[in-house]
Amino acid sequence: MVIPIKQHSPLVTQPLKTSPATGATLATLGFSGSIPLMHGSQGCSAFTKVYLIQHLREPIPLQNTAIDQVSAVMGGEGNISEALQVLCEKHSPELIVIMSTGLTEMQGVDLYRIVTEFTLQYPQYSETSIVPVITPDFIGSMQTGYAHTVRSIVKQLVKGPTGREKQRTQVNVLCSIGMTSADIETIKRYVEAFDLDSVIVPDLSLSLDGHLGREDFSATSSGGTSVLEIELMADSSKTLVFGESLEDVARWLNVRFGIHYRQFGMAMNLDSIDPLIMTLSEISGRPVPGWITRERQRLQDALLDVHFLLSGEQYTIALEPDLAKGYVDLITMAGGEVSQVVTTLDVPSLQDMEAREVIVGDLSCIDLANPDLTLVIGNSHCANVCESVVPVMRVGFPCFDQFGNMDIKQVGYEGARQRLFSLANLLLHNHKDEVTPHVSAYRFSAHDVLPTAEGL
Repeated sequence: MVIPIKQHSPLVTQPLKTSPATGATLATLGFSGSIPLMHGSQGCSAFTKVYLIQHLREPIPLQNTAIDQVSAVMGGEGNISEALQVLCEKHSPELIVIMSTGLTEMQGVDLYRIVTEFTLQYPQYSETSIVPVITPDFIGSMQTGYAHTVRSIVKQLVKGPTGREKQRTQVNVLCSIGMTSADIETIKRYVEAFDLDSVIVPDLSLSLDGHLGREDFSATSSGGTSVLEIELMADSSKTLVFGESLEDVARWLNVRFGIHYRQFGMAMNLDSIDPLIMTLSEISGRPVPGWITRERQRLQDALLDVHFLLSGEQYTIALEPDLAKGYVDLITMAGGEVSQVVTTLDVPSLQDMEAREVIVGDLSCIDLANPDLTLVIGNSHCANVCESVVPVMRVGFPCFDQFGNMDIKQVGYEGARQRLFSLANLLLHNHKDEVTPHVSAYRFSAHDVLPTAEGL
């Protein structure tokens, strides 16, 4: 067991942590017909919007209550009510998630009371579900805001079991912030292979998968899990959890409705993918399809292919806890050694990571003086800090200097295989010979021959 080291620096110059409101915005976009509404100044939403647009390269329908200096002092309740009226009247969204910021939290806003009073005063907008989320900038990180939003939506929208018989068994799937659209599509493909229905929470594969919509711009999210699907989550037979951050949501479903759950980490190594497949087989009562067995064999072959290149090397990971745990599992499966993990939150899973050192801090904690360090896994900011010394694999948020971030597969047999090949190719591209090549004194080149040939 490793004991996490907490950084207590009074100044952060190379931050790894990002605003929880940014994570809340991302989670909201995984629900169909939703609008994230940020209660704060225009600068708060502008940062989040630019941050997500740079990473996703998609339009982000984020709205703002536009708190100014007067509202910051006198109170911004009127801004919230006015914003909700405009959004409900003009766009008729299925869901509005209103999230707080550091400014409004310091002001002492009570979002739950304001939303309750709004729903009582304007019953004509009752078809739109309004969920308040507490996401101050000074507590938690992007993962925290994402998980808290999922938790709030599930707890406030799920209804009791309907008791109706279904043709196919239904399962809930809780997806971590570390999962891309391609990852969620992989899990959905696994579930469908066993003839099961799934409620994906949240489903970014339908809204942020990079598809070209029919409209130039939509004021709501362009896809995702519907409010009706969330309301019917109590009819599921089991909950599958990816990422420790959402385990408490599954625990609440278990206590409230008796739905058992199972956590699979990030499903990035054989020890977590195999139980996932066998769990699906047990729920459905069906054997494992041949194509899934084939994918497992391909992952095993990939491990043989890259073993001699990846094993014995030292790696540093600078990511949010859920995704950091996934890459630790992937690297240790390939025989590599994680010398250092730098993350944003002190969570229980840090103690179980197979790493020499775990630090809760920022990018300045990365030990670039380690002579045995082979590769760093982190975001584009991490690359700006480390790439002059050691190669960096772009992972997590934000990655603004590469395309196709949501198309990267990481989970399942296919995702693990692709990540292993990406790691191996990056090491090959940056390979340095350990022995200086010997150049013979009798060696000559074409330039040495051409002048003699011209003189003949």
